[in-house]
Amino acid sequence: MFATAFRPRQENNTVHQLPLSRIVPCPYQPRKLMNRQALEDLAENIKENGILQPLTATRLENGKYQLIAGHRRLLAATKAGLETVPVILLDKTEEEVAVLAVIENLQREDLNFFEQAMAIQSLMTNLNLTQAAVGQKLSLSQPAIANKLKLLQFSKEQQIKIMACNLSERHARAVSRLPREKQDKALDHIIRNNLNVSATDRYVNSLLSPKAKHKQSMKVKIKDIRIFTNTITKAIKIMQTAGIQAHCQQSEDSSAIHWQITVSKI
Repeated sequence: MFATAFRPRQENNTVHQLPLSRIVPCPYQPRKLMNRQALEDLAENIKENGILQPLTATRLENGKYQLIAGHRRLLAATKAGLETVPVILLDKTEEEVAVLAVIENLQREDLNFFEQAMAIQSLMTNLNLTQAAVGQKLSLSQPAIANKLKLLQFSKEQQIKIMACNLSERHARAVSRLPREKQDKALDHIIRNNLNVSATDRYVNSLLSPKAKHKQSMKVKIKDIRIFTNTITKAIKIMQTAGIQAHCQQSEDSSAIHWQITVSKI
């Protein structure tokens, strides 16, 4: 259940200098990990130049402000020792804040695809939305949402391995098609052999349909048997042409093909 943000007046596009102590982080912020060095660099930049792009927030009933966008800037401003930061106040409900927070982060290049999937899942849970409904809010198709959410089947350990080895979202989606018991071995194989996306797809397909290779092998064997049969028939005809009485009888059961060749001594 969402509470409605306090709406005393329209304040859109107005920049306010607000105390850091009155700004609370957005609970729907999908970013869980921050690059420590990048955060330190941003703090140093803010010390020298200030915050060039204001944060956005909405007013709450308790006199505080809930952050919508600018989570990194807020943390960096705290590290830089600022007491106030520039903030644009938006007249939004908490539900609208949740959607905006996810959209703002999905548009950032440095938000990894697992964090994107977690943000979408959180939005669906908090707003009780279907995949199609959340897709409409985020301007994404339902299949795109489904593909994102499928990535959450990976364990935390697998997610860390995938990100640490710089595998792409398409790598991860290919591996997600496999049963859980085959995923770890597949990831190790892909990483060890430095497979690109196309090679990964082929490898996953081979794991998903091993019977297809067996059937192909059986077809080759049946074809070889027919060649041998033709060879026997041809040999019988050659002997008959030479005046030798030779005959061949063939029978077949579920397990074998039988040939009985009779060659007259007279």
